[in-house]
Amino acid sequence: MTETCQDILLTILEDLVEGQRKKFKLKLSDTELRKGYANIPKGHLEKADVTDMVDLLIRYYQQAYAVEVVINVLDQINAKDLAERLRRKSAEVWKTRPVSVKPPDIDHRANYVASVKEKFRRVKDYNSRPGEWVSLEDRYTKLFIIKKHHQAEDKEHELLSRGKRHMDIMRKPSSFADSHVNVEHLFDTLSDGTITRKVILQGIAGIGKTATVGKIMYDWSSGRLYQGRFDYVFHWSCRELNQRTEKLSLPQLILQNWGHPKPEIGEILSCPEKVLFIIDGFDELRFPEDYDRSKSLSCDLDTPHSTAAAVVESLLSSQSVSEACLLVTTRPLAVGMLETHMKADLWAEIVGFLEEDRKEFFKKFFKDEERAAFAYSYIQENDVVFTMCFVPLICWIVCTTLSLQLRYSEELNQKVSTTTEIFTYFVATLLQSHGRAQTSTQDLFHNLGSLAYGGVKDQKVLFDESMLRKCNLEVSKGPSTFLTELLQADIFVETIYSFVHLTVQELFAALFTFWNKEKASELLKEAFVENKSHLILTVRFLFGLNNNKSLKPLKRYYETDMGISKDELLKWTKKALLICQEQGEESHLLLELLHCLFEIQDEEFVISALEEIKEVVFLENSLGPDDQQVILYSLQHAKEFSQLKLASLKERDMIKLVPLLGKCKQIHFNASGISLSTVLKVCAHLLRKLRMTRLHVEHEAEDEMYFTVEASCERDPCNFNIENPRLQAFQDICQHLATRRSPSKFLLFRMYEEDEIHFGYEAKDEEKSGNRLQKKKKNEKRKGKNEAQKKCFPWPCLIRKTGEKKEKKKDCIAVLSCLPEEYFLELIKWVTSTFTPLALCLDENSINDELMKTICENLNSTDYQLQSLSLHSCSITQESMANICSLFLCNTAVSLDLQSNPVGDEGVKILAACLKSKGCCLEKLSLSSADLTEDCVPAITSLFSQKNTLIWLDLSFNNLGDGGVKALCSALKDKESHLEKLILEDSGITNNCEQELIQLIENTLSLKYLCLDGNKFTSTSRARIYGVWDNYHDEEEEVEED
Repeated sequence: MTETCQDILLTILEDLVEGQRKKFKLKLSDTELRKGYANIPKGHLEKADVTDMVDLLIRYYQQAYAVEVVINVLDQINAKDLAERLRRKSAEVWKTRPVSVKPPDIDHRANYVASVKEKFRRVKDYNSRPGEWVSLEDRYTKLFIIKKHHQAEDKEHELLSRGKRHMDIMRKPSSFADSHVNVEHLFDTLSDGTITRKVILQGIAGIGKTATVGKIMYDWSSGRLYQGRFDYVFHWSCRELNQRTEKLSLPQLILQNWGHPKPEIGEILSCPEKVLFIIDGFDELRFPEDYDRSKSLSCDLDTPHSTAAAVVESLLSSQSVSEACLLVTTRPLAVGMLETHMKADLWAEIVGFLEEDRKEFFKKFFKDEERAAFAYSYIQENDVVFTMCFVPLICWIVCTTLSLQLRYSEELNQKVSTTTEIFTYFVATLLQSHGRAQTSTQDLFHNLGSLAYGGVKDQKVLFDESMLRKCNLEVSKGPSTFLTELLQADIFVETIYSFVHLTVQELFAALFTFWNKEKASELLKEAFVENKSHLILTVRFLFGLNNNKSLKPLKRYYETDMGISKDELLKWTKKALLICQEQGEESHLLLELLHCLFEIQDEEFVISALEEIKEVVFLENSLGPDDQQVILYSLQHAKEFSQLKLASLKERDMIKLVPLLGKCKQIHFNASGISLSTVLKVCAHLLRKLRMTRLHVEHEAEDEMYFTVEASCERDPCNFNIENPRLQAFQDICQHLATRRSPSKFLLFRMYEEDEIHFGYEAKDEEKSGNRLQKKKKNEKRKGKNEAQKKCFPWPCLIRKTGEKKEKKKDCIAVLSCLPEEYFLELIKWVTSTFTPLALCLDENSINDELMKTICENLNSTDYQLQSLSLHSCSITQESMANICSLFLCNTAVSLDLQSNPVGDEGVKILAACLKSKGCCLEKLSLSSADLTEDCVPAITSLFSQKNTLIWLDLSFNNLGDGGVKALCSALKDKESHLEKLILEDSGITNNCEQELIQLIENTLSLKYLCLDGNKFTSTSRARIYGVWDNYHDEEEEVEED
């Protein structure tokens, strides 16, 4: 078989080793070529294997010149032996001398492809100055295209929806079979076998039609699109064609893309089915006034027509190059006219950006993922603007505005633009870059405004032709920039119209009222007095138009005095705010008025209006981020609020609120996803400016907390709570609080082992808040105790009335109860070192003797002074008694609670011996359920010092029996006890102890509480004991426990 040049190139290039192959690709992409040829792009060569490289060489340079290019590159990378072999082999193939240096014939197609790629590789932004360009690849973002007409009902829902709901409705067409289409499939053969030759691609102004066809041109010229389908793709902009005044023929328009020498038109159109004409912006194409379509146009390609529009029409109507393919872009309102010129095989519509496409646009615009994500999350907070970001032009305006702010600051401290400002820029940009020539934009604005206002009032978003005519609107003369068309199929096909979105309709309605005092007053009355909420956004726009910055983009298109003055608007606003305040409840209208104040962005106006507001309460309203920013703006401009109560706050809002809290006399916030550092900042500020009355924190996730805080300028008691804290988190919060106000009680506990950890912190309240309040709380407390006692003791406890009032200690109490074993020891060390509580409660923890020893050793290593210790239900045995005693200082009065531990008689004996050796005396001792018998009573009575300090003794639920109780009563009588409370419930006592108990009552006048429930007394014996109690004591009265 005869060897071809392609075979030779494959053989030679396969002999390149890996390193040489990399050098070859690198040099090939930028080697100097003869005029008329383009380098193969690096991107095509990077992953190309030898076969791919040969294909690219033949495609770009044809066989003869491809061999010469390879020889030159091999020489440049110093692979001279391979270059020489290629010379010899190529000469053998052609049976001539080695390749000459004579340039081959110019490849006109390659030249055209290169020129197209150069032309479309970059684009201009709307605000580009001369010489400023943006790479198409860096800016273009995929748009969502459908090939199914909207139903009127679906379109109405889309027009009325905002935010996430609007995005969901936009996606709905994709659920229909074959409704979504990508540009690469626009010319696929249809399901019925029809070859697609003519395609209409429609879309509203600013939706990205021109950007889409520009991307098609660039991808085709880069070898990524329609390869093998179209040899030539020509792009004509109707706006540019309108500038051509000379007579033109089709060949002239085609060949304008070449320099000299030009190819023969027959060469280009030799396969017309492989030629695609893209007509961009048919709605802008101007036909001459004397143009008569009924006259037959010449099919002679070389005959000039009257205008460029006539050439286009000859293509559309298939009178020229009938087998060529066409892609025509247009706005919806011109589709009907287009179909009189061309019968399309496929209709498609650019819907705009879906959510993922918006995110991608932001990424490409900012070229920094972190900033893009920040800007995107920021704009999501504004439902109105975020909804309209399906339009690429709105996305560009938003990104441009945000990038200007972020250029000078890492934070968006307040909204960079009002909603009104963004939409007026949108309208102005459409008029400047997309609008057709208008005889009077002033008339257009008035007529569109009249249509919009009537629709907004009647909640109508779809209009028929008769409604347009009533407002003096003719579709052919301009409004297509802002209106879109929908074909409604019933028995007959009817054309109905709408604005691009309800938001744009509301802006035009606001413009109409802005220039009409009577209509403005009517709008305000219906929105707020008659409570027609569907008019609210129109009112916001009305306020926004009173801001010169927002109105500025439109002033060049509309010059007139405004209808309602700022003074009149301010007077109306104050009255409306006053009505909201008088309602005395959370008002949706108040929130809307605050939005209106934000839109006007007039400091003097806002400050004056806010004088009427004293309370801002939004605890039940579901506040969005946009609402929160508006409230923040109001707080910045208000002199003072008596109440500020907000719910559903986020981290950023909390941080911004902190420096403004001094303007509020009373606050209530709850927030989620708050970091520990922000919690501490809020606490620090409130503790300086106000008196914190409540702090509640729940740990949600990694460094995220649910946070509720209340504060007031009044001196109310404080309490704080943290649920399920991480160890470091609650330590930081508590330590922070302690630096401001020392605690009177510190609690850390679980109700059950499977429960989450709860934290409580009660600050010392050294300033009394008034006798009435104290008395009320005391009465409530007594009521609770009486109810609890009746429930706990079926046999009434014996209570003595006393006139003595004990002073409550103000020393800190630490409660660490039912905690996880893994950090129990660390918690004790931290709490005792941080707060040095004199009373320590470690109830219901799993503390074996070894852990108890470690705890005591750690506590004894500091100067820690302990006066009260509670170890209820901790599995403590006699082995821990000596270690427990070591915690108490010598010669001090102590309280000890060891109930529900298997201490036993021996444990009590060790305890008594250790306490006596240190000279400690007991104030309170609880040994309930401690496995005791009468054998331990001598040890207990030995603890009664000469000072007689024991005032509380609990020996319930032990087997003391009559002997143990008799010994106890005897010891108490001999020591002249000052005991106030004695609990002998369920202690195995019978009638045999009756006399000893009666003597105890008669001789121990200090006794105020005696519990004998659950013992084996007869009713007669019980009655005698009660009788003696009643003789020696007056009426029952509750005595507070410490």
